[in-house]
Amino acid sequence: MNRKTMFALALTGAMTLAASTAVFADYDHEAIENSGDITITLMVSGVATDNDFETEVLPNLIKEKWPNVTIEATKLPDDNYYTSLKTKLASGECPDLILTQPMYAGQNSCYALAEAGYLASLNDLDTVQGRQDMAAVTYDGDIVTSTSGVSILGCYYNKDLFAQAGIESVPQTWDEFLEDCQKLQDAGIQPIVMGDKDQYVLQFGLYQIAANEIYSKNPDYDIQLRSGETHFTDEGTWDKVLEMYKTLYDNKYIDADMSLGYGASQSITDFIDGKAAMTFDGSFNAPALTAEGAAGAFERGYFPIPGTEGVYTATCLGAGYSIYSGSKYIDQCKEILDYWQDGHSDVWKAHLATGRIIPVYGEGAETVPNIDLFQPFIDLMNEGKGFYWCNQAWPAGTENEMEVLFSEMVGGQGTEIEDITEGMQEKFEDLLED
Repeated sequence: MNRKTMFALALTGAMTLAASTAVFADYDHEAIENSGDITITLMVSGVATDNDFETEVLPNLIKEKWPNVTIEATKLPDDNYYTSLKTKLASGECPDLILTQPMYAGQNSCYALAEAGYLASLNDLDTVQGRQDMAAVTYDGDIVTSTSGVSILGCYYNKDLFAQAGIESVPQTWDEFLEDCQKLQDAGIQPIVMGDKDQYVLQFGLYQIAANEIYSKNPDYDIQLRSGETHFTDEGTWDKVLEMYKTLYDNKYIDADMSLGYGASQSITDFIDGKAAMTFDGSFNAPALTAEGAAGAFERGYFPIPGTEGVYTATCLGAGYSIYSGSKYIDQCKEILDYWQDGHSDVWKAHLATGRIIPVYGEGAETVPNIDLFQPFIDLMNEGKGFYWCNQAWPAGTENEMEVLFSEMVGGQGTEIEDITEGMQEKFEDLLED
């Protein structure tokens, strides 16, 4: 069994909220050929860069494949994307293809959009047949998001600064991690830099700790949250996770005075400039975090934050692409998605080259930029020690309550751990009722 196959199988046990579906009747695979000149609209979140994949590379490659197809792509910053998507769905003028998140993650969660009837079924895509890792994008028996990779949360570190502080290997327990932070601090090195002004980055550390302290002990924790069998306020669950993360701020391993004034991009800049030894971030930001900064070239590493009893990893199926159920070009969009996600096309290769996805199938996994950084996480997933990101199973907005209250606590506003867990539980219940 090759590594890519093992990787895909490892995800099967991690995605527990839905089941994969059987093969369905084929869509019209000659829809584009029989369409004449058409324009397919695509809207995604993010910030466009030079030679941007979605807005430049993808449209050009699709035009090469099908000269009669024009991809009209729009890329918007996250908040603008969510606002625009909501408006366009409500008006019935949604783009043909949209970026969606697995399960309940975010305001473009595939479960919420599918429940509202906005997403077409993708059960007949060639590229989903036989896959066993699609539960997180399957709603009521229908696969509704086409995605080909996973995203990882971990700790990027500067190997030169670790060596300078006398740290010879990455930590395997939480106590070892704290000891390493102290060694760095004693050596006059800022252990960790974070951009907590953008509060979503708080998830990058908290979800890793939760994988170790909650999900490794109870993989069904989130399912039980929805049934009322578990609660955020249960002793030894989120109170423990929050307390462990707070320790990093209490000891100034993360300097709250700095982090609460820093955005995510500034923390990345500080890391690549050699101003801190570590930062918590995702595989999706590997290109930025491995770029050369003011410190010049130095070797990076990437490891999962360890727990009190070992090491688990926070993983998830990555964001993917859905077809608006009101599109005039559903079959044509399916042809495009199948070509894009087929594991060997020019579009597939160009997408891998962005370094933003780690594929679970197909050719070229070994060519993904920084793939060696991700190997420890892949190994853990193949051992059954990988869990999806917590917010994927929560009603969108629960994580925002956690972020706001945690920021208040480390910012010295008098908020306590108990206030955070109670606030998360209350928000969770309120959102479930909506």
